[in-house]
This record gives sequence, C-alpha cells and structure tokens, in this order.
Amino acid sequence: MPSNALPPGPKGTLIAGNLRQFVTDRLDFYTHLAREYGDLSSFRFGPFRRVFLANHPDLIEQVLVTDAKHYIKHFGARNYMPVLGNGLVTSEGDFWLRQRRLSQPAFLKHRVTTYAPVMTDLTHAMLAGWRTGMPINVHTEFGRLTSAIALKTLFGLDDAGDRVLFVEKLRTAFELLTARFAKLVNPPLWVPTLHNIRIRRAVSHLRKVVDGFIAAGRARKEPGNDLLSRIVAAQDEDGSRMTEAQLRDEAMTLYLAGHETTALTLTWSWYLLAKHPEAERKLVEEWSRVLGGRSPTPDDLPNLPYTDAVLTESMRVYPAVYLIGREATKDLELGGYRVRKGYTVFMSQWVMHRDPRYFGPDPEVFRPERWLDGLAKRLPKYAYFPFGGGPRVCIGNTFALMEAAILLATVGQRYRFTLDPDAVIELNPQITLLPANGIPATLQER
Repeated sequence: MPSNALPPGPKGTLIAGNLRQFVTDRLDFYTHLAREYGDLSSFRFGPFRRVFLANHPDLIEQVLVTDAKHYIKHFGARNYMPVLGNGLVTSEGDFWLRQRRLSQPAFLKHRVTTYAPVMTDLTHAMLAGWRTGMPINVHTEFGRLTSAIALKTLFGLDDAGDRVLFVEKLRTAFELLTARFAKLVNPPLWVPTLHNIRIRRAVSHLRKVVDGFIAAGRARKEPGNDLLSRIVAAQDEDGSRMTEAQLRDEAMTLYLAGHETTALTLTWSWYLLAKHPEAERKLVEEWSRVLGGRSPTPDDLPNLPYTDAVLTESMRVYPAVYLIGREATKDLELGGYRVRKGYTVFMSQWVMHRDPRYFGPDPEVFRPERWLDGLAKRLPKYAYFPFGGGPRVCIGNTFALMEAAILLATVGQRYRFTLDPDAVIELNPQITLLPANGIPATLQER
C-alpha cells in the first residue's frame, strides 16, 4: 500500500508554502529539490496546493505513460488557456483525443519533409539582409524566421503584417500569465484589474491575427500544401470536422508551439557554439564535407551526425520546455507514496537533463560528443525527454528537428556569431525557457 506520508521536501510558511523560494529562482528551486531530497520530493504552493517533483526516469514514465489516463494537464498549463484556448496543449479526454486524431496526419514524416524547401527559401531570404559586422539579437532573428516558416507551412501565407507588434503582444500575454501563476490569489480574468485588462487586450490582438490567418487561408480557391488545408479537410471517423472555434485554438497552439520552441533551440545552440569554438569548428567541417556549401535536404540529415549531436546537446543543456506537469484525477501511487486526487506532479527537463547519474560528472558542460557513442540508446527513456512523452508527446517533434537542422546548417555555412562581450545572459523561465534580454551578437561572414 502507498504511504500516506508525504515525500521529503523543504519547509514552507503556513500560508504561502514554498512560493517564495519558487518565485526567487524556479530553476534553482527545482534543482535543489532534486539534489537535496532525491527521486521524489514535495512542496506547497499556498496553503492547499500540493506538488510532487519526480526526478527519476521510471517515475516520469509512470506518470506520462503507465498512468497517463489518470492525469490531466496541471494548473500551470491551464493558466495559459486564455492564449492557447482548448487546443492540443491544454485540452483533455475524448475532446483532446479527437483533436489529436484529426491533426496527426498533417505531421506524418513524409508530409513534413515537403516543407523543407520553404524552410530553406525563407532562411536564404533572411540571410540576404545580413552582412558582416551587423549587430543582431539572435533570439529575435530566429524568432522572425521560424515565425515566417510557421506562417507559410501552417497557413500557406507569406509573412505579412506587423510582426513586431504580434511578438510584443505574445510576450506581454505570457509574461502576465506567468506572473499570475506565481501568486497565491488571482481575480478571475473578467474582473477589470489593470493586470487583467492588459492580458485581455493582448489575447484579443493575438486571436484577431490568427483569425485573419485562417480567413486568408480559406479564401484561396484551391487548398494548398499547408497544414491548415490538411486540418480543415480532415474528417473524424464519424465524418465530422473541426468547428471554427476548435480550428482557431489548434491554429493558435500549432503556430505558437511551432515557431517559438524551434527559435529557442536555435538561439541556445548558437549561444553555446559561440562559447565553444572547437564544437563549432567540427560542425563546420561536417557541413563542408557533406554539403559543400549547399543547404541540406531531409535526405542529407542522416549524414550529419554531429549536427544532430549539437542540437540534441543544446536541447539537453537549455531545453525550450523545461518543465511539464500533470494533475491526478484519482488517488494514485508513485514511488511508494500516495498521490491524492488534485495533487500535481512536476517533471523537469531542466533537472533531469543535468543529472550526473545519466550525464556524468560534467552534466552542465556543453559537449556534443557525448551523443556520438550511442548514449541515446543506453539512457533510460525518460532521462532525456525534450518533447515530453507518452500519448501527449509533442505532435510536431519531427517537424521541429528537421527545421532546426536545416536552419542551423544553412545559416552556419554563411555566418558565425560573436557574442557581445558586455552582454549578461540571464534565463527567463516562462512557458518556455527564454533568454531574459535576448542574445546580442555580431555577424561575421565565413
């Protein structure tokens, strides 16, 4: 029988629990919990919300796979529903299963590879505006590029409109919603506080823009090769299709998830490569040997093992999604303890990917070579899980990995990045792991 006692964890205050430690530095808080209290620890948000942190691959697999049907998305993920709606990231149960079934065919590998020329063309268009000595923000540049790729592949649209304003509203919404997550009490969004008004205005702008994407895509006389056309045409087993509201929520989710995480993977990759010139040298040598200056195609990717190792290592050291959580819908057992109905289980990629039990005595060091001797096959399955796992594993992982490899090689054969020596690179963990002030750098043509 599972123990009714709680897993070990830090003491908190009577009212706030461990909220202060969490707000101070959540990444350090999760790491401290794992290293101090072991494979399963617990803490409180406020007087009533109990959270477990699972820090072992077997425990993570039990939550994400074995007992998946008895867990739902946690309160933190639901906090972002004003932006994401009831899309794949936030929906549950039969509704989620139907949406996943309708969306899945659009992400089959043979279809995803047809988007490679779009990725290459838009990358070359970005490079046409670059020059040696040009100062850039790496995150901003790759955010614009992956946004344009998402628009073209998802909606069949060229990148038009005020992209800066859209990104500004997106950042505002996520920052404000993240701030709500870190408070004990929040008024409902319909209450006209200044905080809520700013959230509603930002979300309204985002929805209008995405509605415009959908309307423009549907206005075409012939369906295109984009994901929207395929999702619109998809039929469930009973012949039904997505409603307008469902389509909008899925489009918003896929657009945001489809460009932000890849932009971050590329941002952190170039940051790490700029700090590790020997790894960059090996990468450039591989591109020269295999590609000879041309952009890669999907068929080239199996012949670029060091490129794959760099991206894999980048997602290990700086995972774009650094935490996932599930809320129990019934009393369950985990690691010998009782997870009561309503309790939340957190699983942190940030913590697991830096665990010395699986990645050796230097887990914080960027070393792509660690993946070249079969490490991925030796690791327990959930020691490394940048795309989550189980039934709700990221639907776009094939798309994201192909896009990241093509963009990295296409850009990297033309330019390298010199980091601003005065820049202070800090982490800003929101729904994804952002660089707080971007990554300022100077372009140098190869």
